[in-house]
Amino acid sequence: MAKPKLTVQTILGAIAIVMSFGTLIAELLLDTAITIIVATIVVLMIAISLTMIIVLRGGLYFSLSKRYYPVQAAGEGNEKRQEAAAKKQERKYASTVSSFMGDHALIKYISNFMANSIKDEIPKAMIYLHPTVYSKFYSTVFLIVLAAVMPAGLVLLALLRNPLALIPVFAPMIIVLIPLMEVKVKISNRKSDTANEFPFFMVYAAALQAAGLSLYTALDRLAEWRILPKIKREALIVKRDYLFFSHNPLLAIENIARDHPDENIKTIFLGYTSVLRSGGDMVVYLNSKVADGLESVIGRWRRYAESASTLGEISISVFLMFPSLLIAMSIAFSSNMSLAMMQIYGYMILPLMGAVLVMGVHISQPRFYDLYNMNRALLIALGASAAFGAATYWLTSTLLVFSIIVGTEYIREQSDIGRVEKALPFFLRDITEMMKIGYDINQTIINLPKQRQYNRTFDRLLNRVAEHLEMNMPLRRVSETMMVRSWLCRYTFFILSEIVDTGGGTPQVLESLTHFVNGVVIEKQKTKSTTRVYSFLGYATPAFLSGVIMFMSNMLFPSLSNLPGGLLPISILPNAATLSLIASTGSFVVVLTAFVVGLLIAKIVDMSVCATHHAAICLAICIVSFTFL
Repeated sequence: MAKPKLTVQTILGAIAIVMSFGTLIAELLLDTAITIIVATIVVLMIAISLTMIIVLRGGLYFSLSKRYYPVQAAGEGNEKRQEAAAKKQERKYASTVSSFMGDHALIKYISNFMANSIKDEIPKAMIYLHPTVYSKFYSTVFLIVLAAVMPAGLVLLALLRNPLALIPVFAPMIIVLIPLMEVKVKISNRKSDTANEFPFFMVYAAALQAAGLSLYTALDRLAEWRILPKIKREALIVKRDYLFFSHNPLLAIENIARDHPDENIKTIFLGYTSVLRSGGDMVVYLNSKVADGLESVIGRWRRYAESASTLGEISISVFLMFPSLLIAMSIAFSSNMSLAMMQIYGYMILPLMGAVLVMGVHISQPRFYDLYNMNRALLIALGASAAFGAATYWLTSTLLVFSIIVGTEYIREQSDIGRVEKALPFFLRDITEMMKIGYDINQTIINLPKQRQYNRTFDRLLNRVAEHLEMNMPLRRVSETMMVRSWLCRYTFFILSEIVDTGGGTPQVLESLTHFVNGVVIEKQKTKSTTRVYSFLGYATPAFLSGVIMFMSNMLFPSLSNLPGGLLPISILPNAATLSLIASTGSFVVVLTAFVVGLLIAKIVDMSVCATHHAAICLAICIVSFTFL
């Protein structure tokens, strides 16, 4: 028995009927403002519930309709019928939502409009769907949401008699813009992610090219590692293109280059294929790109230092001037409105501003995949701060306990990373010099712990690696299982293991790797030194805000107590209870501001909000200021 299709007309008719009853009930009950709100909520809940039923009904229909339809033409053989049935598989849509109404004329029109806008951008965003199929999902959702909210908007217009009630009717238009924004965001993310890792990949490709292996081979081998996750994704695309479509490694590289949003990567890939076809020296070409990649990494770190300094100055100014002005005005003109404004700022505006600024800093930061195991410290900090807060009811000390525990663990792990990265250039220099006198990389790593000491952390790591090599474990296996926090260290041993596997370990290759790693380490240290200066501005913020509160309170409290009761203009000057409540709320705002500023400093200087020792310093300054001012 054929299953009846659920048409768009049936859906719209059902929604219209339900909304009509909702409107009638709302009009009958229209007496008070509360009744209007209740009626509106009821109508919106009906719309949402009906929409969910429709979506679930569509998903059920889609799940029952995924099957093959055999061809029943007379005279066809068994083999032909099976072949035709396989070709006549029912069309599948991008989701269950669009499966049962994707062929409607209105949805086709909207999806074609969106598809024409994004068809050239879809490959760059790495969305592997046909533009029409991708757009039909959003077109279907747009129509369902529009059908649900349009009656609700009309009900609000009838109840409130205000044209602003029609805003929900136009709100679904945002759904039409979602595909355009999603594609743009994915293109931007792909461009920034690959640009961050590409210089490190060029070092790897140049090392393999020196061993006689092509760029495609470098991408193929990299697809087996997780050291460069974004470039690994690009490598998998090239590998797929070669295996299933072009069957030509150069064409596969050219295909991904043409659809790549980053012009630098596109130029390097297309230049590589051109030089290779013309018989040029690929080692010289890739080595020149390694030098350009180091310059781009240095430039990225310097741009981050400049942008972080600018953003840090702006954020410190905002967190310093706006709260101080708000606190001063609230205490000077004490009222319930002042109290509400301070509470809104403390509970909503301040956390939102902090999150936006931290996100802005995060976007501009170069990506490093250092490993931090903060779960245990976070659990201990949450338990200790909760117990302390329940015992004392003092927010400042509670946040201080949390910040000290988390910050201490972060400092320990960060110091391990810093010591390892500080030793890497010297380690690579020693390997290069020993290779010049005839040692290979494995022999050098085994002998170095007996001849040279770097620092305690790196010496312990190098001893473990040498022990595994002495037991005839391959360096590749050691690199894969290496448990070290520093991503740059893991990357270095990954390059060394690939050089050993491919047999391309020449002193020139090691010189290039040493120069690159040394440049990255130096520039990273310079950036931290530059941004650390602005942490002192953040430390001064809670002291200044505490001074504002204490000054205004000490100025107004004696004035209120010295005025005669008969001359006190109650409508102008606040009473002592209101002023005390506002002062305590202001102290709460200062504590939260100190904590948020500390997290922002941590993100700018140490590139992680887990560096809560900055927040602990700000909170300690806040406690000292409240105590002695």
